[in-house]
Amino acid sequence: MRNFWDNWELRVLVLLSLTLQLSLLYFGRRRRYKVETWIHIFLWFCYLVADSVATVALGVISCKQGNSCSYDGNDSQVQNDIMAFWAPFMLLHLGGQDTITAYAVQDNDLWLRHLLRLVVQSSVALYIFRTSWNGNWLSFLTITMLLAGFIKYAERIWVMRSANRTPKFDGHYNMDDQYDAQDNFPRFKPLFLNRKIRYKFRRDNSKKFRRYYFQEAFKKFERYDYQEAFQMIEIELGHAYDTFYTKIPLFFTAWGCFFRCISISATIFTFVFFLVKERQEHLQTDLIITYILLVGAVVLEICAVILLVGSDVGRLWLEVYVPLSGLKISSDQFFAIKRWSNSVGQLNMLSFCVKYKPGISLGTPKSFADLRVLFFNYFLPKQTRKLQMMFYCMTNKKVSDELKRLVWNYFFEKSNLRKPGFSEDYNKYISGHEHQSVELEIYQSIIIWHIATDLCFYSDNDSNVGIPTERQVFKDILIRKRVIKEISDYMMYLLTMCPFMLSTGNTKISFWKACELLGEALKNFTGSSMSLIACKEIMSYVSNQDGDFEEYDSNQPDSMDDDHRSDSEDDDHRLDSLLLYYAVLVAKNLRGNEQKWEILTRFWIENLGYVATLCQGKNHAKQLLRGGEFLTHVWFLIEHLDLKKSFRKPPTRPQEEEQIAG
Repeated sequence: MRNFWDNWELRVLVLLSLTLQLSLLYFGRRRRYKVETWIHIFLWFCYLVADSVATVALGVISCKQGNSCSYDGNDSQVQNDIMAFWAPFMLLHLGGQDTITAYAVQDNDLWLRHLLRLVVQSSVALYIFRTSWNGNWLSFLTITMLLAGFIKYAERIWVMRSANRTPKFDGHYNMDDQYDAQDNFPRFKPLFLNRKIRYKFRRDNSKKFRRYYFQEAFKKFERYDYQEAFQMIEIELGHAYDTFYTKIPLFFTAWGCFFRCISISATIFTFVFFLVKERQEHLQTDLIITYILLVGAVVLEICAVILLVGSDVGRLWLEVYVPLSGLKISSDQFFAIKRWSNSVGQLNMLSFCVKYKPGISLGTPKSFADLRVLFFNYFLPKQTRKLQMMFYCMTNKKVSDELKRLVWNYFFEKSNLRKPGFSEDYNKYISGHEHQSVELEIYQSIIIWHIATDLCFYSDNDSNVGIPTERQVFKDILIRKRVIKEISDYMMYLLTMCPFMLSTGNTKISFWKACELLGEALKNFTGSSMSLIACKEIMSYVSNQDGDFEEYDSNQPDSMDDDHRSDSEDDDHRLDSLLLYYAVLVAKNLRGNEQKWEILTRFWIENLGYVATLCQGKNHAKQLLRGGEFLTHVWFLIEHLDLKKSFRKPPTRPQEEEQIAG
């Protein structure tokens, strides 16, 4: 068995390394528009293992070459020559694929580590080359592959280093041209690095010019309708993904294109020359593996070129440098560019509480139910609740045109009329008393209004609107209600599955406290889906407990003075216990309001914008690799319309703002 492994160890490693590189090439591209968890887990595994496998393979080749110095024999020398020829391919694999240079945005910070690894592994490859040198044609081919491998690895390091650098962009911009997302992206790149935008686009210190330039850029963007605006943002975010996670930025430089041409030429030359010169002097197994490595290297290079031409950068390059009008017209038709998932996560708290009830197996055989509990509680205890949410009620829904139109119209109107980010103080719908102020964190407001939206959605009766003369009005109301519920469920998805995007508070504690209250309210509900009956159960539960809730609520401080700030954790715990009560209050206060759905629309869109600006740029960049978030598109829309200052402060906590201002 040991002899078998000694003979096949290196062969298995080099084939495994090539397989991992092919997987990275294919799935690295797909992750930008796929949200399936298994793809990201598999890609994460391949990314972590690929470099280790290539490094171990280089080490094994080095050991074999060192041992071969103490043995004589032509057969052994021939075998070691072909194995030494595999070393540059491992260096080529360490250079990674164009579709994925970094798995996460934090990996770009490790470019110095990769630079050190390049020095070490290149030294190992040169050592292998030196010990195997005998002056034949295979030794000379090894030089060309070493050159290609070194260039590929250096490309990866250069791209990783460039990802965290603010571009030196002179901002040359023709005011008569149409707004160009590709040319405009460098202006927004600092946002992803948690830095401020530099409005100085040219070497002109005139503030008047900079203001004029920004206004002109805004005017060009505002001429679009909602579809064109979101398409431009999609291109910019696609460019952002390419910048942080791929080698596409390499082709913005003349040197990058030059060295890529050298590496491709060297790889193809080596393949052709080996095909011509090889005379069956080596073992059949080693020859097959060598051909697989050569074909794999050529295929990887060709696929990289095809993917480049099919990208936004390649399309732009074709239109500028290829004098064929046909390519300019049909480049998008030849390459269906998918830049993101075009979907939003959906998680409904009430549906989750209805479906998931401790001790109820929902028709699952007891043995399987016990097995599921054992798996969750003992094997994955820290991920139990998250897996439960994914298992019971988390879905993904395509972003509708109605949602995009609604978001665009609201923010475009605010930008044109210079309206504040928040239309009103929405806490007045929560407070049970006119003179009492309720101070809430954003995640607590989301939970309250999410429950209230569902209560309004299922208990609302608009059948009287469906008369023939107002049938279109009724249809518009139904569409509006569906879109609002979509935003509500999306915000709850962000709160539970991506809490880091809210950048505030302990969202998990508040969420599960609300679920506990809802579970208590629905303990007698026997249905398996959310309905009007479930809403009545919730309303009835709160009504029966109204006295206790009001007494608990009366202990709330009127202001956030220093004494109360010291007990902020106790205040948050008390507020968490009142979330369901406040949600029912909101639903009751909205029930008789004819502008109910307009109020809910304003609340969700404005808070969607607030959360988008609250989230740090690096967290937005983090989500690009998971198929993208609609929240990031809203963030870019706000930046384009210069509305960020409108959402800089939360709508509540006016006293706290006064203290900060003072």
